[in-house]
Amino acid sequence: MKKIYLITLLTAVFGSADAQSLLLIENFDYPAGAQLRDHGWFAHSAAATNPQTVAASGLTLGSTVYFGNGIGNAALVNNTGSDENRPFTANRDSGNVYASFLLKTTGPVTTDGSGIFFHFVTYSNTTTPDYTSISSAWRARTFITTGSTAASFRLGLTFNSATVPSTAGVDVTNDFDTAKTYLVVVKYSFVSGADNDQVSLFVFDEGDTLRNEPATPTLGPYGGTAVDATVLQGVALRQFNADQKVMVDGLYVRDHWLLQPANTSVQDAAFGAQLEMYPNPYTGGALYIKSHNDAPMKARLVDLTGRIILETEVQDGQINLPAQTAGLYLLRLEQASQVAIKKLVIR
Repeated sequence: MKKIYLITLLTAVFGSADAQSLLLIENFDYPAGAQLRDHGWFAHSAAATNPQTVAASGLTLGSTVYFGNGIGNAALVNNTGSDENRPFTANRDSGNVYASFLLKTTGPVTTDGSGIFFHFVTYSNTTTPDYTSISSAWRARTFITTGSTAASFRLGLTFNSATVPSTAGVDVTNDFDTAKTYLVVVKYSFVSGADNDQVSLFVFDEGDTLRNEPATPTLGPYGGTAVDATVLQGVALRQFNADQKVMVDGLYVRDHWLLQPANTSVQDAAFGAQLEMYPNPYTGGALYIKSHNDAPMKARLVDLTGRIILETEVQDGQINLPAQTAGLYLLRLEQASQVAIKKLVIR
């Protein structure tokens, strides 16, 4: 899967930047060892030291369906040095902004440090941005810190404060397992009035329900510690020291809650493994879907914005797809009580 497909799809679906609600897709679908700054990211601090690079593998939330599962590789944010940002396709100065990403540690997190590894970005010049210069007002500062054991870590959140959160269940989460992948959602809410915007953090494990925004976040909402952001224009990954051990993948930013295609939560890995789908990449004609039994099967094709393109029955082991813009799509296949999600590249 090449990055040009995603760019083409994004442009075709939304048209001009002003109409977009999907502000960023980043699956780090680049060669292992590549530098992020060679693929749409910009260094804004310590640019000459340890540029951020791409891992040799990506992340997935196991059987729980998420748009960013298993596409490309991941970003290594596990050193000290270069801090890097990526701009949105459009500015946001109202409503909500949700940044979702997969997170895993590459080893024990051994220091509390000043572990801000993620935050929203406003550029120093908001009108004609220089992407190498960002405002020092880092909104929704997201921290990683030590857990209660060497096999655990915790996440923290502040509106803008650099003071490291430290109280489990209050300003940092309870323990998470260093061996597992989690889905993290960082939310910024523009609230009417002066200096009352809020930030929140949600963390999900495999098997959790992602369909709707929980009424109560894992952390927050927090606000009131600094003036409101005038506008949000990007996201940043920060390398604060070599002990933070952070890997990030499947980074999506939207102005609404959408983490997976409609009516999906957990897929049956065994069912998915026994299905055959070809040709993939698909260039037209019949798409063949072969199952180990003859029970009726339904298919739903969606794009990465969650838009349903096609719902149909699989007839004689095949479906015909309407002409689509080249890009990456998800095909949901349902047979009896079993569900599988397949990635489909259309050329």
